[in-house]
Amino acid sequence: MKALNSISSFLNKLLRLILIICFSVMTVSYFSQIVLRYVFGTGLHWTEELTRYTNIALVMFGSAVISGRKNHINISVLETIIPQKYVKWAYLLQQVLTIVFFGTAIFYGFDMMKLAGTQVSTNLRIPMKIIYGIFPTAFSILVFQTFVYILNDVFELGKKEGAL
Repeated sequence: MKALNSISSFLNKLLRLILIICFSVMTVSYFSQIVLRYVFGTGLHWTEELTRYTNIALVMFGSAVISGRKNHINISVLETIIPQKYVKWAYLLQQVLTIVFFGTAIFYGFDMMKLAGTQVSTNLRIPMKIIYGIFPTAFSILVFQTFVYILNDVFELGKKEGAL
């Protein structure tokens, strides 16, 4: 369990660095486009595309960071409806369903990579396989982070129930 938690922690640190880089690239790209357009009356064609792809990476890897911090969404109305002693189990069920959803998204992400694998982006000439590869990569990290969270919760529940 300790190894999985340290891998999860390392992934969070790495993803935060990626997010900083993506946000910096997006900011510089936007700023240069604004300066060139309004000061010089012309712009760079590739900045909009770069910003769009960087924004996709920001959203996907940002959601993986949120998952690693155990802050992704759940159905909190269940916590008020069911008896308090079952809330933790309901939350675990939600996490399992989250893994099923992320797993399905991984499958469709690879499907999209195959479908668009031969295309290249219009201005940057980047293979679209790389861009679509962001999705299965991020969803794989999301599955791992959620799995580690479930294991931590199950071991915590086992300790609490064993102590009773």
